[in-house]
Amino acid sequence: MTLNIDEEQDVSVTKGMIRAEFNFWVGIVMDKFYDGLQEKKFIGTKCSKCGKVFLPPRNRCGDCFAKAEDFIDLPETGILKNFTVTTYKISERKTRNVKKDQIVGLVQIDGADSAMVVPVININPEDLKIGMKLKVVWAKNIKGDPNDIAGFEPIGGV
Repeated sequence: MTLNIDEEQDVSVTKGMIRAEFNFWVGIVMDKFYDGLQEKKFIGTKCSKCGKVFLPPRNRCGDCFAKAEDFIDLPETGILKNFTVTTYKISERKTRNVKKDQIVGLVQIDGADSAMVVPVININPEDLKIGMKLKVVWAKNIKGDPNDIAGFEPIGGV
């Protein structure tokens, strides 16, 4: 259809929110990752050429570009690589701004060559140390999605 801007037409404008629910498939690799979360475990992939392990999993190695099709179970522990303190949540779009500071950390799971951005909980920011050991705290209601990870907390206290 061609619109002639010289013609006068009735135009209807509606303001407001429209809810559009939809589903999409995340692919084999991430589907396996989410299945693992539902079982309270981490599933990564291992590069068939250089042996690097990725969590979250990838289907290709970012270094050598070989396929990373071998799935591997990984532990629930890791190392804090970096962190920031913010009042902006990394999940729950409707309630992103909070009054209490949130710690967001980059955690490298033991045995993995990549890291995940996750909440760091049950510790004060001033007690955090780069390189400290952390363990996952699973959410109470497991659904098979990223929110199954309630956060990571220090192993053995501070």
